[in-house]
Amino acid sequence: MIAENRYLGCPHGFEDLKNLNDRLSAKVVEQVNDTQELVMLNNFAHESNEYQFKKCLEDRISDIASWRWVLDDLTKRLGDGIDTLQYEHNALRVVIERIQNEVDIHSREASQPGALRPQTDTVEQVILQEYEFLRDEKKKFEKLLLILDQQIVGMEKTKKKILVDILHKDQALSIEEACANIKAPESTSRTGDFNRRKKKKKGSPVTRWENRCVALKKDGLKALSNAIVTRQQVRGARVHLSITAQAHSARVDSALRRRLNTNKVKLQDLYWQKEEAMRDYKSLSEEQNATEQNLMETMEQERIIEARLADRTLRPPGELTRDEVDRKLRDELGRLRSFSKELRTTHDRISSLQCNLTDSIARLDSYAADIMTVVRLDEERIASRLGEVANEYPCAPTPPPDIYQMEPCPCDMSDDHYRSRKAASLKSIQEEDEEDDDYPLDH
Repeated sequence: MIAENRYLGCPHGFEDLKNLNDRLSAKVVEQVNDTQELVMLNNFAHESNEYQFKKCLEDRISDIASWRWVLDDLTKRLGDGIDTLQYEHNALRVVIERIQNEVDIHSREASQPGALRPQTDTVEQVILQEYEFLRDEKKKFEKLLLILDQQIVGMEKTKKKILVDILHKDQALSIEEACANIKAPESTSRTGDFNRRKKKKKGSPVTRWENRCVALKKDGLKALSNAIVTRQQVRGARVHLSITAQAHSARVDSALRRRLNTNKVKLQDLYWQKEEAMRDYKSLSEEQNATEQNLMETMEQERIIEARLADRTLRPPGELTRDEVDRKLRDELGRLRSFSKELRTTHDRISSLQCNLTDSIARLDSYAADIMTVVRLDEERIASRLGEVANEYPCAPTPPPDIYQMEPCPCDMSDDHYRSRKAASLKSIQEEDEEDDDYPLDH
């Protein structure tokens, strides 16, 4: 048993070394097998991951390309919408300019508010309604113009955002396609660059990317929807303007002739009232002259009474008494002063009545001038509507002479007060030539 597994010349411990070597060999074989298995698993996992990577990359490229196509189509539609709104914008400018021209023509040809006072007929009301309608329509179209400006700016901003996103998607597509075509040697050379970029940029989740794309799509569709609604509003407003303006024009045409004869009758009535007022003014002038003459005579009598009283104060002391003569003189002086006061009050009332009559005559002249202008405008408008030449106005009554052109009443020319009043009297006001007066509604 002692010599088992031993032979002549074998050193001591050989068996242990042999056993160790056998164990090491077994471990080497096992390690080689494990390494080959690990390599096989790694290759299989790499091929599987490469397939999944390429598949995910293709899906990602497809998503980016599809969203790029959607946004590109949306950009084209936004461009068409911007062009359409710009066309409507130019059309609104033309409409506003035409409305302004209509308002200007209306202001030159129509009558002023209150030109027919104290009586206002339906024609003036219809004309003013037409004027108010045109002015309101102009304001409405100006508001629509501002809305169009805001929407065009908003659509351009949305289009710009979408174009920026499309540019980013183009860059992403080129990078993804380049990433799909990268070979093994290139990947090793790009490792350092990737690590450096990884420190600078942080990726965002796919959900956030999709939400941003959906938000851009919603903004573009909302801008297109608002553009369509606004265009429909603009078209509807233009149709409403055309129909309503024709209706107002028909109303004015149907009621215009009715005012012409009425205005001429009113003009004749105003001239008659002016003549009556001038007669009253003449009567008051005569009464005022008589009052002034009486006042001067009364003042002369007062002066005489005061002189008598002053002379009686020169009597000697023994004869200086308050007798019946002094009492009569003082009573007469008081009566004359009271009478002078009443005459001055009467003179002031006459002057006030004359001022009122002058104001009334001036207002009558103003109304007559307004009505004459309206008559002229009506005849010119009727003639222009019928394509005829406007005739002169044979039916218009001749105006009476002006109040300051009347001859002064005979009176005592030695009266200084009357002379001062005559010197301070106003000159007649020369009226302007009304043939070229356009009688504007607003200045």
